[in-house]
Amino acid sequence: MSALTPDCDPDMSHCGQPWQGKSGPGASILSVAVLLTLLGVSLAVVATRAVSDAFDFVAVPVAFFAAVSLVRRVARSAAPGLKALAARVPTTVAVRRSQPVG
Repeated sequence: MSALTPDCDPDMSHCGQPWQGKSGPGASILSVAVLLTLLGVSLAVVATRAVSDAFDFVAVPVAFFAAVSLVRRVARSAAPGLKALAARVPTTVAVRRSQPVG
């Protein structure tokens, strides 16, 4: 019998920490390439009559979900840049009133 919680390794070296898989720019580029390939193949199947019409029932949802995933990925990638630009734009104007001399 084991007392391990679901998020622990058997050797207890990563207990309670999220799993660190392959991440970084290489993984992101690969996933975008896979999504673009899925989108392109699905659209090609729907647009051309290269295969049976029965594949359209599979190709249309695949194309839809690939496009949604790409849009979300672009939005997440653009969000930090847009936040940085918004932080540089002044939102309030300081009012300076003249003081009497003396």
